[in-house]
Amino acid sequence: MLRIAVASSDGKTIDEHFGRAKSFRVFEVEDSGDFRLIEERHIPLSCSGSADAGHPADAAIERLTDVDAVFANRIGPGAAFRLEERGIRAFVLEGPVDRALSAYGRRHTLMRGKPPGTQDPHGILEKSCDCEEPCR
Repeated sequence: MLRIAVASSDGKTIDEHFGRAKSFRVFEVEDSGDFRLIEERHIPLSCSGSADAGHPADAAIERLTDVDAVFANRIGPGAAFRLEERGIRAFVLEGPVDRALSAYGRRHTLMRGKPPGTQDPHGILEKSCDCEEPCR
């Protein structure tokens, strides 16, 4: 069984930027493609007035350490790499949450390995990020 965090404003569509999402819905997903909502995790706002305040994605990464994958509409390369360092797969997706969860549940075993000769097997760097400050 997998745990997937989804950045969605309504629970139906993957439509949130990873670093700007106020919450993530966490689902348990079976190999059959069946899934169920476990919880909604709220992400604390970072205090932008502090010199020590990190990138907004840092708070989300800390709240999602127990998931296997993250689905978001956009994600900066730095956040994607920090997730990957923790063993969390990062996917840039759009569309219905239910279709993405079901498809990933049925196909995740095919995506475990990194294809030979690729630097970015998920395509996470191909989508540009429209953050006002650079994504890290």
